[in-house]
Amino acid sequence: MQQHADTAAQSVLNGLWLLLVNQDDDSSKKIEDQVPVMAKAGNDMNYVLGFKNAANARKFLQDSAIENAVPRMVVSANQGHFLDCAKANGAAGLLVDYDVASREYAEASELY
Repeated sequence: MQQHADTAAQSVLNGLWLLLVNQDDDSSKKIEDQVPVMAKAGNDMNYVLGFKNAANARKFLQDSAIENAVPRMVVSANQGHFLDCAKANGAAGLLVDYDVASREYAEASELY
């Protein structure tokens, strides 16, 4: 029973790599003075970008025009902070492994 409770407490972000960028807006909730990189989708909502591994995150950075972004892995100890930060900064959901060239992603989900 304990294992089920622990699994239920896992955020969809846990185990993914997020990209953090500097944010000058004092009203934003931040992680080390940075916020997660997000993309605006066709439904005009913001989605935090998550990557299954560091290589995918670095490839996105190489292919995009985003400068000074830092990849950070989400683990059990920090998942709540990352989730709160993403939601507080307007993320409606999550896009996993977004590819700049094809504008496609591996999966999408709600944030929890």
